[in-house]
Amino acid sequence: MCILVAGFFLTVYFVYIQFWPAIAVHVVYVLYCLSLYPALKKRHFEYVKVAMILAHMIQLTLAVFVWFPVETGYNLYYMMVLMTVFLVIDYDSTWQRYFAIGTSLLSTILFFSSAVLPMNWFLHETGSDMNRFLNGMAILSILLPMLYIFTKFAHDLYISNRELNILANTDGLTKTMNRRVLYEHGVEEFELAKKYKYEFSLILFDIDHFKKVNDHYGHPAGDEVLRKISELVTSHIRREDTFSRYGGEEFAILIRKSTLEDGKRVAEKLLEEVRNETFEVGSKSIKVTISLGIAQFGDELLDFDHMMKVADK
Repeated sequence: MCILVAGFFLTVYFVYIQFWPAIAVHVVYVLYCLSLYPALKKRHFEYVKVAMILAHMIQLTLAVFVWFPVETGYNLYYMMVLMTVFLVIDYDSTWQRYFAIGTSLLSTILFFSSAVLPMNWFLHETGSDMNRFLNGMAILSILLPMLYIFTKFAHDLYISNRELNILANTDGLTKTMNRRVLYEHGVEEFELAKKYKYEFSLILFDIDHFKKVNDHYGHPAGDEVLRKISELVTSHIRREDTFSRYGGEEFAILIRKSTLEDGKRVAEKLLEEVRNETFEVGSKSIKVTISLGIAQFGDELLDFDHMMKVADK
């Protein structure tokens, strides 16, 4: 990427400005980038990043303070140094963090110095048309990376929020919904059912004698049984239903818009599927059964807590 950018500016210098010192420096810069390829191939990324940033700053300082007048807008490229540092530096590394801070401060000082100091010793005179062209190119070169940074930041923020939401709502072992989500969905469903006069079912079940499974086969095997039962149950319920692990070996299924007969059919199906399943954990074959209870929404229930107690009897 750096070689492509340097090649682009080299073309601009050669075709539009024909300022041979700048062309020579850009040729050297391209060769310098190519010389870093062996280090990049050996995965010395920290060295390559620092070397590229320092080379860019040296070249930029020559352009701003020696070659061209400030009207060309070349000093705006110091903002690109700040963005490059933000994108490529590993802030978990102490020395890279200090390098980033030092480079950012130096770039800021050089930028304001070029804008404030009365400089008239530049080597190459450019006309107003060329100044406007170079200034526009500098602004465009700043805006495009800024757009990329904002887009990348927004995407990373979205991914982070989604991952945090998953962690907050799911059980780490079985990847089912956790107790908090079950209660939130249950309270919401209870209020909706009361308002719109429809029914729903709640099934609670636990694994029989699960402590014996842990004692006999070990806790890792017990954890695997929990995961496999969760997968089995998930494959036999609808996507709109809420399946939750709300205790050690205790699970709950909130079946939306279902009659008592619908809930019983689901419960009987799960009893049969778990009873007939043999859970293969490594070289071990483990069979378990479940016990369950069911509660149906009705006027006799006070709230979702009451419904949970009825299903748990």
